[in-house]
Amino acid sequence: MPRPMAKDDFDDLTPIPRYRGRTVFRLTLLSLIGLGGAGVAGYYAWQYRGERDAYAASLAKQAPAAEACGAELTSLKTRHEELSRQVEGSALKQREAETLATAAKADLTATQGELEALRKQRADTEKRLAAFKDLSERFQKMVDSGKLEVKVRNGVMLVALPAEVLFPSGSAALSRPGELAVMEVGVILKQLPKRRFMVVGHTDNLPVKSATYKDNWELSTARAVTVTQFLTSVGLNPKMMMAAGHGEHDPTATNRTKDGREKNRRIEIVLLPDLDEMPPLPKELQEAPPPDEKSEPADEKGAAEAKKAG
Repeated sequence: MPRPMAKDDFDDLTPIPRYRGRTVFRLTLLSLIGLGGAGVAGYYAWQYRGERDAYAASLAKQAPAAEACGAELTSLKTRHEELSRQVEGSALKQREAETLATAAKADLTATQGELEALRKQRADTEKRLAAFKDLSERFQKMVDSGKLEVKVRNGVMLVALPAEVLFPSGSAALSRPGELAVMEVGVILKQLPKRRFMVVGHTDNLPVKSATYKDNWELSTARAVTVTQFLTSVGLNPKMMMAAGHGEHDPTATNRTKDGREKNRRIEIVLLPDLDEMPPLPKELQEAPPPDEKSEPADEKGAAEAKKAG
């Protein structure tokens, strides 16, 4: 059994310094604070761990839905890309359709223009056929008697008279039967006052046996001038007449036979197209009409006299 401590025993004890007592107190206090903090931290750690586990469980439950949403999003992106391609394809098709429509419209316009041109050409052809029929009917008696022919050659209507009916061989002077024939033709041509006429002389290829004309050019031209002058003398407008000679260079038959040469010796009166039948020229290309010699003085003196007389 231990011995009770006596008073002397306490005398041997070394008293603890005061400052050491404060240190122990502080350490004790800090220990208590640390234990309290650890407890609080442990509490919150336990609480947060529970919340984390709850969140983890919630995420685990939502993972299939998230995967489904992801799959749906991928599908929507694919559908969006497909629709975008379709829209681009539709826009391209629309542009192609617009291009085709524009081309079709242009083709339609061109076709309508061609149709109008064909209609006009047909109308002009019918008009020319009617004019040829009318001309043939006017000269029908002379055609039946063999004095002339009415035909279309090189795209123009003409009246052809055999040279043997009009002229002696190698001559440009009209015979009496020739004058009568040309007069009869002139009476009919006067019924076409708006027509212009070109009288053209033609020969065969045999050399000219005449001291007056050195070749067929001169003979054919002289005959054309003679007929032109005679037509104007019976009333045709000189402004609507012209004369030309082709010599032997525009045959209608072979010159190897007598009959062919006879057909080539002829006078042709060509009916030139009406001005109305020809397309109008631009104004800048049209020549101003010449002054009327009957209504305008020839010089200043004449103008002064006309003014004084007025």
